[in-house]
Amino acid sequence: MELYVGKIADAPEMKDEVRWNIGILVNDGIIIEIINDERRLTQVKEQQITIIELGEREFLIPGFVDTHCHASQYPYAGTGVDRPLMAEDGFLMKYAFPTEGAFEDKMVASAWYTTFLDEIIAQGTTCCALYATQHREASDILVDLVLERNGPRISIGMVAMDQLIPNPPSADQVLSVHEGFIQNTLNKTATKKYLIEPIITPRFLPSCSEQLLQGLGALAKKYNLKTQTHMSETIDEIDASKKAFPEFPTDAHALEHFGLLNQNTLLAHCCHMQPGEIEIVHKAQAAIVSCPLSNFYFAKAALPIKTLVCQHSLQVALSTDIAGGYSPSMLNAMRTAVLASKTLQFQTHPTSVFSQKNTPPLKDEDQLRNTHDLTHFEALYLATLGGATALGKAHLIGSFEVGKQFDALILDAGQSNIRAFPNHTAEQKNDLLRKILCLGDDRNIKAVFCYGTRLK
Repeated sequence: MELYVGKIADAPEMKDEVRWNIGILVNDGIIIEIINDERRLTQVKEQQITIIELGEREFLIPGFVDTHCHASQYPYAGTGVDRPLMAEDGFLMKYAFPTEGAFEDKMVASAWYTTFLDEIIAQGTTCCALYATQHREASDILVDLVLERNGPRISIGMVAMDQLIPNPPSADQVLSVHEGFIQNTLNKTATKKYLIEPIITPRFLPSCSEQLLQGLGALAKKYNLKTQTHMSETIDEIDASKKAFPEFPTDAHALEHFGLLNQNTLLAHCCHMQPGEIEIVHKAQAAIVSCPLSNFYFAKAALPIKTLVCQHSLQVALSTDIAGGYSPSMLNAMRTAVLASKTLQFQTHPTSVFSQKNTPPLKDEDQLRNTHDLTHFEALYLATLGGATALGKAHLIGSFEVGKQFDALILDAGQSNIRAFPNHTAEQKNDLLRKILCLGDDRNIKAVFCYGTRLK
């Protein structure tokens, strides 16, 4: 057994506060006791256990859950964001499809996926919903790499496409390969179901035929699998979807029709949701995944997270969206989500030299703040328990509760990027944790645990 002692924080609700404890007792990767009383802590310390004392500027928090990430796009992260999504020389055609095509080479897949896993572990991600590629052998390699190191947890989907890409396979070919991958992954991970699960992954509507979407919906039902896809992401994507499926008024209507929109569905972006889509998503109990960094570049819009959660009772989680989002850091995703919430409060004063004839009248700033403002502690919820909930894993991970599996990070504010000042200025635990959330990076992630196994 291991006893972790010190500043222990988690975010069990989307509020501008965290829950503090002083001790967690772990046995074989399972949390068996949460301690918030000094007397009880003294009693537990007297047992024959391993005691891990956190430093004065260290914290223990739940591991990060990244609910939308293109693992195969990591090699070109940092490029392509100056291009539109759907253009002939755009993000998909110029960068995504050629890079993903290289994963047909098993050596390329092994090398790049190894680097990718090293990176997200270094950044504190203990659970991730991944888009792989359309290549069966490369996807098998990624599964094997995760099994070898016992983490991080992944929901892995082969990307399903039979349109839009050069030399596309037939729908029957795609479905056959996908079912083989699903069966092989389920068999290979039978004793480690907590670690890896296959997930149905139609890239987005414009890349899939009606036959393929019907088949993917059938596979999701047959194997009781989750689905991940992009929805109402950009203006050009919506136009392409309407051209491909003119019989459906929106992306949500089409996904619902094909059996791909339900309580097991993760919908990335959703910045340009059309009339009726919020109601369909709410009825289906699907989760929306905010991709705040890539939304700035491609959606050119900010997802109104607070409105969706508080007014429409929708599930929302957070992601990096590599490589449309160029940072693999969930700390960065949290910060960007907070910034995005500020853009929804932007106003132009009517007498400003930047105002125009159609400048709307000023709104009450308190009302705007209450409607849209996301704090860093609320973003921490989205990056931990919010993500676990979206993936159907809230009973296992995302917060510190007795009986849950120990996915956790030790954060260290003692690195050079977070200074300590005289007189203990802003050194209270809430302030110091906020400093890490605002200023931190992989240097501040001292240790990473997945089901009790130390990965970093």
